[in-house]
Amino acid sequence: MEGAVNRDQAECESQVGSASEENQFTPGRLRIESLALLERMSALVRAVQVGGAENTAFQADVHELSARWAYDAPLVLLLGAFSSGKTSLLARLLDLAWLPAAKTATTAIPTEFRFGPELRGEVRFRTTVPFTLAPGALRRSAQATARELLAWLRNPDEFGVREAHEATGGDRIPIQTGVLAAELERKAVGGASLSGSARSFELSLFPREPEVLDLADPSEFARYLTDPRLALTLSKAICELPHPHLQHLAFLDSAGLCSTVEFHADVVEELRHRKPDGVVVLLDSRRPDSPTNKAALDALRLFVRTPADYQRVMFGLTWWDRALRRFMSGEDHSSGAPRDFSSQGERILATAELLPAILHKLKDMVAEVVGVPVPGDPTVIPLALGPGAPAEMQEGPAELCRRLESGFAGRLGVRMWAERWSTAVDFGGLLLAAHKNAVGEVRRRMHLVADDTDRDWEAQRIMREREQLRTAVARATRQLTEVITSHEKKMLTEIAGRRRKKDLLEHADSGYDRAAEAALAALVDTAASQGQMISRFYSDISALRPISINLRLLGLDGVTKSRVRDLLSGAEYLFKATSDAVIGSIVELTKDDREAARDILRNRLRTTIDILIEAAQSWCARARMLEDQAVAEFHARSDALAAGQQEAERLQETLGQRLVVLESLEQAVRELARDIDDFTGALAAQRDREARSWPGAPT
Repeated sequence: MEGAVNRDQAECESQVGSASEENQFTPGRLRIESLALLERMSALVRAVQVGGAENTAFQADVHELSARWAYDAPLVLLLGAFSSGKTSLLARLLDLAWLPAAKTATTAIPTEFRFGPELRGEVRFRTTVPFTLAPGALRRSAQATARELLAWLRNPDEFGVREAHEATGGDRIPIQTGVLAAELERKAVGGASLSGSARSFELSLFPREPEVLDLADPSEFARYLTDPRLALTLSKAICELPHPHLQHLAFLDSAGLCSTVEFHADVVEELRHRKPDGVVVLLDSRRPDSPTNKAALDALRLFVRTPADYQRVMFGLTWWDRALRRFMSGEDHSSGAPRDFSSQGERILATAELLPAILHKLKDMVAEVVGVPVPGDPTVIPLALGPGAPAEMQEGPAELCRRLESGFAGRLGVRMWAERWSTAVDFGGLLLAAHKNAVGEVRRRMHLVADDTDRDWEAQRIMREREQLRTAVARATRQLTEVITSHEKKMLTEIAGRRRKKDLLEHADSGYDRAAEAALAALVDTAASQGQMISRFYSDISALRPISINLRLLGLDGVTKSRVRDLLSGAEYLFKATSDAVIGSIVELTKDDREAARDILRNRLRTTIDILIEAAQSWCARARMLEDQAVAEFHARSDALAAGQQEAERLQETLGQRLVVLESLEQAVRELARDIDDFTGALAAQRDREARSWPGAPT
């Protein structure tokens, strides 16, 4: 539609289309070749490791990637503040008239829409529910949450509440549900104002298995998304349906990521496990510079670090019909005399005036909020989501989908698969190492079977190595826990030590992020050093991958920083400062406000620490998997020794056959490693060529 094209977009799409016909870098071809390489890898890993067993960490990695890539459409994240039009857009795109658009900020949860052969819904449940009682009266959304939690506390068995804790100074102190219910009742029902500083609580829920719902009748699925009592129990919802758009794209509604609701940590955790391939930022075109639009742009900071990252970003201007009608009516006193909105010609002329103005304002806002200027003009799609919008305006959602599909058929598709392979680029080297280790192990066992004088000594050595490995894994788990605990205490001490307004503001602006970065670096270094210690007792430790977390997920988001600034230097603070000056006070800031700001930082720290703990637990789980794998090998070696001289000849023959098989696999292993290197190298080179051809690429 008019005004919806990016600079040189038509030329780019033409180039992408012709390139797709001339080379192998189309999404379908890349998927086929990737799965073929993984299939070869899976077969060789099974043959090389533990004589065909299917429980090694390396095999688990290959199997996981194969399962994910087989049906892995590009994931498009919808970013937008509450009521920005995300649900309305999805309802229009996917023909889901029943999709509830009346969700509140407290019930919003991350919802994924992906392809499936039949209508199917799935809801996944959380195990903890955090919430904070701040000083003063509760806002309306917080009151709704508090009322629902109050019902849980009054009937803990009915709602699966296991226990309640209060977070104080980094500690989790058990609190009786009845006591917490009385506190909530005072605030939510009685409307009393809480005095003193903010108090943070956490409800622990009994684990629940995901629930699958038949979307032939979507009422139950919709109720989970709209009923606060149900929605507060969810960590994620999934909607599968056989829609044509979902054959090429999957969508993730980011829900509360742009809001002040604490549950947006669920979205952050979801994105930590899977980076989105594309981002659509939905901005309310009626109020381009509104705080809610700025909150959406602030969330965009998680995904944009360099100008090249804007290749995967589009901006949707929602409620465009209403914004244009207002512009044409002259309500904002910027468009001169009123014009006839019912005339398509007039609408086209007005769009040609309004869209460039919004585009100019958007570029300035992005540079200011995200901190990375957009090279060239951003891709902007006007979206008229109202039912009474003119026909040509209603094409906006379909145009957005076409642009996304076109992008992933070209430059974005190449970049997507290059990023997919970035997690598996070392698989060829790992396979070569696994093959070398397997050959060496078989030869060593053959030598031991032939020389019975060393059997007792070898049996003792195997037992000693097994215990040393167990000790090393346990020590690694303990060390990672201690690192996180130490940095949590250090960060809590830093927060508590910020007594002045200036110190608190500095900590919110940059100090917190530096402390989070130091905690991550310490965790990564500790995992690496402990991995080296474990490798002394088990050679296949190469499958133990380094800890990797996007640092921006750990630091302070813009919403949290704004809350701290508002407390310390916003309108509320200025009012108090003026009052102090009138009465001659020398108090810079009330104690309650400073403590409230520190509590906000402590609450955010809980999320930061939870992300670090989850990453450490994943690393330790992999280490324990490797430990089990090693113990199985130790047992096999012990059994071989225990067989004694009577079985020596039979074992020698079996091991000899195994060695022949392994040696025959060497050429296939080397060829696969070379093919992976060639494929990933060509993919990276094509990605770089595509990046240089992007209109916004630096010259």
